[in-house]
Order: sequence, then C-alpha cells, then structure tokens
Amino acid sequence: MRQISKLFGLIITVPILLVAISFAVSNTDIMTLRLWPFTTEVTMPTALALFIVLIFGFLIGAIAAFVGAGSLRKRLRNAEYRLRQMEMEQARIAREKEAAAAKAQQETVALSQRSSTPALAAE
Repeated sequence: MRQISKLFGLIITVPILLVAISFAVSNTDIMTLRLWPFTTEVTMPTALALFIVLIFGFLIGAIAAFVGAGSLRKRLRNAEYRLRQMEMEQARIAREKEAAAAKAQQETVALSQRSSTPALAAE
C-alpha cells in the first residue's frame, strides 16, 4: 500500500513540477510591485511573484484547515479518553467476574466435600 501511495504521489508531483518549471522559464519578465500607501517598490520576475502569492495562499489555507480541524481533534481526544475509561471498566468487570467464578468454584468444592464426608462416615 505504501508503494502505491508513493507512486501516486510521484504521478501527481512530477507533472506539477514540470508545469511550474516551464512557467518559470517562460515568464522571466521583470515586474514592479507597489503596495499603496507604502512607497517601497519590489522588482522581481513574474514567475517569482506568482509563486510567492501561491505559497502565501497555501499557508493561509493550511492555517485555516488547522484551526478548523481543532474541534475534530478535541472530539478525537475525548473519544480516546472515553475508550480508555471503558477499557478499564471492562477489565474491572472481567476481574470481578473471574473472582466471582473462583468463589463459586470454591463454594462448590466445599459443598461437595461436606456432602461426601457424611457418606464416608456412614460407611
């Protein structure tokens, strides 16, 4: 399964990289970026500007997904806690059941010994 995952990742990644490299090589024109009201100007190739915007957008999306998944992580932690509590309860019940079975076995043996003892004495 891991091999299929790696192969699938390569099938997706390689074409995207080829398109990105082709785009970067094709768009080497220089552009100037200004942000009003600041007076600073930044000069860079068009491809670099686009890649910076894409990376910035990816980071914003990743942060939004991380924050949005916070409630799911909390539910998962609570479910794991409840599972551990239930497993401990199940183990406790199993121990009590074993102890009750052992006690019943001892009582059965004791009763059988009592009932067999008078029979021996009568003989």
